[in-house]
Amino acid sequence: MHDICFIDKSFDPEQTNLYHLSIQISLDGFSYAILDIPRGKYTVLKSANLFLKRPRLLFMKVRELMNEDEHLNLKYKSIEIVYSSENFTLVPHAFYQQGSADKFFGFNHSAERGFVVDKTLLTKAEAWCIFNIPENLKEFLALKYPKATIRHNLYPLVERALKENKNFPERKQVHINFFRSCFELIVLSGTKLQLCNQFNYSGENDISYFVLYVFDQLKLPPDTTELVIHGLMQQTDPIYQTLRKYIRKTSFARPTSLFNYSYTFNQLPDHYFTSLLDLYKCE
Repeated sequence: MHDICFIDKSFDPEQTNLYHLSIQISLDGFSYAILDIPRGKYTVLKSANLFLKRPRLLFMKVRELMNEDEHLNLKYKSIEIVYSSENFTLVPHAFYQQGSADKFFGFNHSAERGFVVDKTLLTKAEAWCIFNIPENLKEFLALKYPKATIRHNLYPLVERALKENKNFPERKQVHINFFRSCFELIVLSGTKLQLCNQFNYSGENDISYFVLYVFDQLKLPPDTTELVIHGLMQQTDPIYQTLRKYIRKTSFARPTSLFNYSYTFNQLPDHYFTSLLDLYKCE
């Protein structure tokens, strides 16, 4: 996918004190969207591809992008940031105690110099997502946007899916959020989060193997379980056809109907940036 820059003609840089800014950061890319809160309309969507191999390289690139983009140097009513880290662990809220994030993180991952442990409360999942983030990146974001909330990228995916399932206690769903070389996967059983993981892949066979393995291990019926695809996958991609072959209820996600979206966004498939566009008020 090429870098994108969609700006609605109604966007007013003099009114950003009434706007919300959502930012998504990963090794694959840097994206942001601007919501006109009074009108409930997303008016700006920009995304820059990144081809980074290590999180340590993110700080320099993110700082460069933010300092050069005039939209990111305006004052906003509210700001939320999600960061995609492959090093995370989920802890049930009942088990978590204040100040224990490092201990829980250490059960599954080694501490790395230059990284700090952070946490995100997944309210509807009744769990904490504990993850690491480059220390210099977090410090830069905190200085640039002192009032911003920084969360793990799983937050909007999990919270929206559970919210939409609240009236369907028997529904089985699998949501997959694709990046260029990895995907996030969550499994829902009604209003319960049954599984949450991230998988690295290098081709179609890896994707089909991991997805079908999850279905097999959790005994998910492929004829009735819904598979919902988010992120960077095209409808013409062969893996989409493969997944549909085995999982009948395979579909692409759509942005929430709570907001309106600029006509300029129509140039992209609806499911590409659902996590980013779901971030505002997704609790």
